[in-house]
Amino acid sequence: MRSSQTFSISFIIRKKKKQPEVALLYARITVNSKSLEISLKRTIPVDKWNQAGSKLIGSSSESRLINKKIDETKTILPKKDCW
Repeated sequence: MRSSQTFSISFIIRKKKKQPEVALLYARITVNSKSLEISLKRTIPVDKWNQAGSKLIGSSSESRLINKKIDETKTILPKKDCW
């Protein structure tokens, strides 16, 4: 019997109103069409965000740290027992 439950994790940014060149990074978790957004407490430059890849562009130390945080979040979230 197949399960009809769905689970996905995506990463989005929200621009700051007073500083439109920077944005806050969020993880959006969707389970059975219900979404929850969790702040990753990181501020990133909007022009370096690759929406299709859900990563920061470039090889600077900032980009590497943010991309590492995204990868760690992808690994940790599915293991949580609360789903």
